[in-house]
Amino acid sequence: MALYEYRCAECEEHFDLMRPMSQADEPARCPECGSDSSERVITASFASMTTGASAPSSSPSPSSGGGCCGGGCGCGCG
Repeated sequence: MALYEYRCAECEEHFDLMRPMSQADEPARCPECGSDSSERVITASFASMTTGASAPSSSPSPSSGGGCCGGGCGCGCG
């Protein structure tokens, strides 16, 4: 699932919808006026959702040393 931005052709309201990529270009119902005349807006922003055990932690690892990899790869940035 991905977050997409749409613009209503009737009332020009901008709104976001979380939907499968296979439905990204399909018209979406405007929450403001109820019209199905919407278009996807191409934006520079990106959002994703991750759940479960593979979700990234919100707090930094105690062994993190900064840089691109925390200094663990030997690249010299840590």
